[in-house]
Amino acid sequence: MSALVNLLFFVLFIGTTLVIAILRARFGVNSIKGIMRNASIAPWDFHEFLNLNPSSPKSNEFYRFSEESIRSHAHRYVGRFDGAVLHWEEVPILDLIIENKFPVSYLPDSVKKEDIFQAGLYALALAESGVSCRDTKLVIIYCLQDVAKRCLHGNSQRRCWDCGDGKTFSQNFDRRKIVKNLTRINDVWYKRRNPRASPSEDTCRSCPYSKNGGCNYSAV
Repeated sequence: MSALVNLLFFVLFIGTTLVIAILRARFGVNSIKGIMRNASIAPWDFHEFLNLNPSSPKSNEFYRFSEESIRSHAHRYVGRFDGAVLHWEEVPILDLIIENKFPVSYLPDSVKKEDIFQAGLYALALAESGVSCRDTKLVIIYCLQDVAKRCLHGNSQRRCWDCGDGKTFSQNFDRRKIVKNLTRINDVWYKRRNPRASPSEDTCRSCPYSKNGGCNYSAV
């Protein structure tokens, strides 16, 4: 009888441990939503935080920055990210780059490549400035425009990362992939190479080389 009781306690212990591990993975401080939820609004200017090594940030304390302009001198572009979460160790660590997207009619079922690429460009520029991006996550949050407007005009206290009306996707920052795609674009932009065609309804609608929704290079 005692052996059976011990077995039941052991199974209960294993089950409880697994449940706690799953909850920590989904909602803990080190999860994406956990980091966003626990990040404090930084009391420093963004460039001060990066360049002056402020003395007061605590180890593993996350700081949130919004609407900051950054520049890549190596790749010749400038941008302005929606949000970023960083912390300090020996150097500033970029934990998250956050981009908010507001489609008109529907939320996508998967993250769009161009949105990940945009977020990756911000991470690439920060890596160039000495920020560690080894474990950076690129986070894209989609919310319908009408829903976002109601939150804005109603002075809602809801945060995008806790709101159930949107969709959140994330990918690891892949520096080599971002640089590869950027090089292909620069060949078109700076070296005047004709773009290679990949016509589709979605790409042709927004492509600057299209005419009336059709691909000028579809026969190339």
